[in-house]
Amino acid sequence: MERFTLEEIIMKLGSEGMIKQFISKKETSKKKKGSVDGKYTKQLMEKLDCKWTSITVEGKGAERIFLCEGIREVEKERQDGRKNNGAVIPYEYEINSLVLDYILKKQPKSMSLNKWLNETELADISFTTAYHNGFARKNHFESLKEKDESITDQDYVMLEHFIKTEVNTLKGNIKSVFKKLERAKIIMHTVEMMGCTSQKEHRKITDEEMIQIGLIKRELFAKHNLEPSELYKDKDERVIDYWTDYKIRLKNELELLYIYESHGCFLQAKDETIETYLDNLVEDELFFCYGLSEINMIMMVSNFKNYYHDNSIKRAESRQRNVANRCDHSWINQRKVLEEYAPMWEKLLNFYKL
Repeated sequence: MERFTLEEIIMKLGSEGMIKQFISKKETSKKKKGSVDGKYTKQLMEKLDCKWTSITVEGKGAERIFLCEGIREVEKERQDGRKNNGAVIPYEYEINSLVLDYILKKQPKSMSLNKWLNETELADISFTTAYHNGFARKNHFESLKEKDESITDQDYVMLEHFIKTEVNTLKGNIKSVFKKLERAKIIMHTVEMMGCTSQKEHRKITDEEMIQIGLIKRELFAKHNLEPSELYKDKDERVIDYWTDYKIRLKNELELLYIYESHGCFLQAKDETIETYLDNLVEDELFFCYGLSEINMIMMVSNFKNYYHDNSIKRAESRQRNVANRCDHSWINQRKVLEEYAPMWEKLLNFYKL
């Protein structure tokens, strides 16, 4: 989670015209606080949406605070259709190749994003399991402490932070691949809501059930005095109580342990179409190869892990420099101040073989 004032985010992402207007209004304001008009505000929100998966705005006018979570490794395409929104991630070729090759060879059924990550070998099942399983996280943390005496009990919050950040990054990566393949007319992409029952069976969620789930959430937001945009505050007692009540009501009223998105990717293009598309690839379009041999598959996975590892460390080093993030846990902030955040991140990457 990154926190920006209006001035910080405009200076970081704003166009020349936006920055000029902000400075002009700041100079003429009695409170010496700048702002921008509706046109530039819309442009700013579009840019934020291209870079992060979740944006929360607190306050009004010049006092606005932007809380940005889940940075996109592949920036979202702008609404005006432009594709050159930023540098291609270092592992763009590898992740696209592995996903497309899997679809071509396995013709898989619809499944969760976590399972997609496991099946395409982008992430180990022990890692994705730790995302939603506290027991698994605690076991992993104990193993970490046994291997490295410098890791203290307080570093458990770093482990949680790491797992949430990297799993969400990988999920965003693979969803981006699905959208590119769909845009290229190579696949048909479907998304449906699924639920895991008390008997550990998985089934589709009906429209009537989705309405009921929505009502449950509305009542719990009111009960705990929460906004949906505040659910990222993991340590907030209101959020903890909300999720406790939500799980209880989901189980008691619908006999469900949890719900999730299931993504289906179904090949629709014939080989000639795919080959023609590959022959006509242009810059900023989708890069991939398919029909990988076993040896090529191993090399592709290895290359992906190497590139992902290096890119993740760079992102961690960038976050380490941001010691003013008020959303950070106090221990995470201390790691940043002491410049121990990025080294700890690398230890976690190595532990989970990323």
